[in-house]
Amino acid sequence: MADLSVSQSVTNLSQSAFSQFKGTTNKIGADGANADYQTFTVTKSGEYNFKINDTFTNVDIVNDRNEVVTTLRSKTEATDANARLGPGTYRAVVSQANRTAGARNYSLDVSEKQNIVMTGAGATLKGTARAPENGDTGIQKHTFNVVQGGTFTANLTLPNSRWAMMDKDGKVVASSDSTKPDDQVSFLKKPTYKIDPGQYTMVLVPPSNLKAPTDFQMSFVPRDPTLSETGTSQESAVSKTLRERQDRLRQWASQARTTSTKA
Repeated sequence: MADLSVSQSVTNLSQSAFSQFKGTTNKIGADGANADYQTFTVTKSGEYNFKINDTFTNVDIVNDRNEVVTTLRSKTEATDANARLGPGTYRAVVSQANRTAGARNYSLDVSEKQNIVMTGAGATLKGTARAPENGDTGIQKHTFNVVQGGTFTANLTLPNSRWAMMDKDGKVVASSDSTKPDDQVSFLKKPTYKIDPGQYTMVLVPPSNLKAPTDFQMSFVPRDPTLSETGTSQESAVSKTLRERQDRLRQWASQARTTSTKA
């Protein structure tokens, strides 16, 4: 294993939402397979998603104590894995699963995995969508920790995108396939999603024709499902009941005054 303390300019994952390492497995790994090494640092604790875009490739992420913190083992398809990293220096050891294969080029993507806390007041995810290239599909995964459930409407500012929120069993509890920014649709015409407390994975698929990195925002806004759109009047069932009750009280009071005057 190469010395992690080698003085050189390295990527700081804490300073970017996305990083990509490229190289060639033209070195020799500890097991004799063709390998390569990428050193990076983390200056603040966070959770990161590592994705190797090449087939039959192994990746070990090790800390400065040579402890493996996460592994990736791709076969016929690209694969990814998550790891929570604290401040420190790390190294990605990229090697080929087939020891007899010659040197190959590779690309390793690293993106910050946000952990969003969602309450009854909703939640907001801010990120940057990436243009698919060099084997990177641009798909993002984030964690939503719902501490207070409710009924919500989702607002995504990135057009032509797909997203899905899945529970721990992989069941989709909310999703959308938009052809235009969600914020152009009337709030009262948006679909609503009932989301219970728990931990969910948000998968966001950007448009395939995206040309450059694009900032986006995704918000979950609490929504009273009893609200309806009737011109400029919007009244929930509860509000209607209270209004009708108040009208009856006024009518009763008026009738009581009339009876008292006649008496």
